[in-house]
Amino acid sequence: MNWTDLIQHYGYIAIFIGTLFEGETVLMIGAYAVHQHILHFSMLIAVAMLGSFIGDQFYYQMGARYGQKLIQSNAEFAQKFDRASQFIERYPILTILFMRFAWGFRTILPIAVGVRAYPVWKYVLINLVACFIWAMLVATIGFQISHYLHLFWAKMLPYHQDIYIVIAVILCIVFLRVLYTVLKWWRKHHQH
Repeated sequence: MNWTDLIQHYGYIAIFIGTLFEGETVLMIGAYAVHQHILHFSMLIAVAMLGSFIGDQFYYQMGARYGQKLIQSNAEFAQKFDRASQFIERYPILTILFMRFAWGFRTILPIAVGVRAYPVWKYVLINLVACFIWAMLVATIGFQISHYLHLFWAKMLPYHQDIYIVIAVILCIVFLRVLYTVLKWWRKHHQH
């Protein structure tokens, strides 16, 4: 089962679980479900905000309690922690506000904030605002993309036979090019 099926069958529960961990993909699919009148926009924002907030709080608490052990036992984690700490030290509020957009550091940043013992009440308040900004922005973009894709496909639908032919020709050209490259490589490596 994929995320689309999960959202169609379980709706807001799937959105909540998905935003606990990896949010953009789930939230974009949720925005598509809003566009299709399966979910409601305001409820999607609330559930995504709650899921991402609880996930971030979990990572913060994990960092506060076990962060030092993670740093000492995992060199890659320690390296990411050092880079994340630089941002937290210089721009603590901005780091918390935009950490959900820092791909590659999304998990490490709340852990690092916890390790650095940033005041929990400040973290909670800033993170609430951050989760709202993230949920609203990603869902709005997803809704707009859904809208424009529907317009695009509505205009392209009368030409679907022609599109299939063009795609088939392109795939044949790509296949022949790959086949040519493989045969050329094979001859080069198997000639004595």
